[in-house]
Amino acid sequence: MWKKDGTKLTGNYGTWRGQEIELWSLRPYEGMLTIVTNWRKSLIDEDGNEILLDRSVGTPFAYTLEVPANEVTNLLKVRVRGRLGPDRSLKIMAEDEDGNLAVESIDPMDSMYKRLLINNHGFTPFSENEPLEHVSVSGWLPAERIRDISIEIIPLSND
Repeated sequence: MWKKDGTKLTGNYGTWRGQEIELWSLRPYEGMLTIVTNWRKSLIDEDGNEILLDRSVGTPFAYTLEVPANEVTNLLKVRVRGRLGPDRSLKIMAEDEDGNLAVESIDPMDSMYKRLLINNHGFTPFSENEPLEHVSVSGWLPAERIRDISIEIIPLSND
């Protein structure tokens, strides 16, 4: 996913038919890659025709399209990280209309800090059946709360 300013957030990316796209995974399944978007219901092909994307299973906001892996070039993985303070690192996943950031805790993070995120910001643990020491939590935070943002871009070959 991209921020409004065009900065890529944590995810997998490539180029398909001249458009930079986000991918579900960088590993093809049965020769196909899945384009995923949380904000576009269609893409425009090189002839100017609209290609409708399918509603993704599991979320009402994601749309997907299966495309031949050999048509996708410039594969890369992006990791965006930030911190709330010492030993409180976060993975930055998305941005909403108000500039808030969807984040996920990165372990090791003390369960006390995870509990504060749950209580003060409505974060959700990845599993209700595991102790907080063993799972990440995710939710939305105002962008100004996150410091030391770093972006790592890992280019991959199409081989």
